[in-house]
Amino acid sequence: MSSFLYTVTSFFILDSSKGDRVIAKYYNNDFDTLQKQKSFEKKVFDKTSKVNFGGEITLLDNYLVVYKSFSNIIIYMVGDQNQNEIALLYVLNSFIDTLQILFENSQINKKLILDGINYTLLTLDEIIDGGIIMENDSVVIADRVGIKAPDNDDLDESINKAVTSVKEQLFNFLK
Repeated sequence: MSSFLYTVTSFFILDSSKGDRVIAKYYNNDFDTLQKQKSFEKKVFDKTSKVNFGGEITLLDNYLVVYKSFSNIIIYMVGDQNQNEIALLYVLNSFIDTLQILFENSQINKKLILDGINYTLLTLDEIIDGGIIMENDSVVIADRVGIKAPDNDDLDESINKAVTSVKEQLFNFLK
């Protein structure tokens, strides 16, 4: 009996107006140079950019491409042509669902992705490791990634306490 792992060859997010790269991660050597990566991204964008606010599945150059469009970005998950398109689509949806959990159901867009780049990349790393799909449960992924930063009020209060403590120690030292 042979084992089969679901794998991803690349993941990228492109600006939906010009096709410029926002984030990209490649997991195999098919696109080992930046020039090859950008060329592939352009081909994918040219083929898929006509879809408005939806998701699709397409085959391009022996690669299975699943994608979902948002207001100003398109998120792509790419596997080889032998991959299960439903599994890839499920993983893409898990990535999106996890971001919505982490960003508290905010509208997914370029600003949100870039402002929360740490959450975005950690989410991707929790789902895919070296091209192998490791997890697809968005709640589990969000729990692993979602170490929330303190609110600004809590942060301000902590800073004020630290400054007060330093002042007191300095005052006692100078006595």
